[in-house]
Amino acid sequence: MTPKTDQDRTPVTPGQGAPLLTLESPAVQEVTVELVARLGTARMSIAELLALKRGAVVTLDQQINAPVDLLLNQNIVARGTIVAVGDRFGVRIDDVAPAA
Repeated sequence: MTPKTDQDRTPVTPGQGAPLLTLESPAVQEVTVELVARLGTARMSIAELLALKRGAVVTLDQQINAPVDLLLNQNIVARGTIVAVGDRFGVRIDDVAPAA
């Protein structure tokens, strides 16, 4: 059996064939994603980075009460406030980015 090429495939137009997936589709809703909570950033030279030792403090560009960014694929999807959840950290969502 030879593999099909793009020329062998029949184009599907909306309304034909399998339905298009949307964010509300059960198959999409089961996809697991990873959110990253970004407290801030720091710029330093390689020499400064290599000089870091246990106990060193890296000062971030955000103030202590600044919102925390939640990122999905390096895009901000929400902002919130750091909270304690038992013995862990959490983020209380204060603002959600509009859907694209």
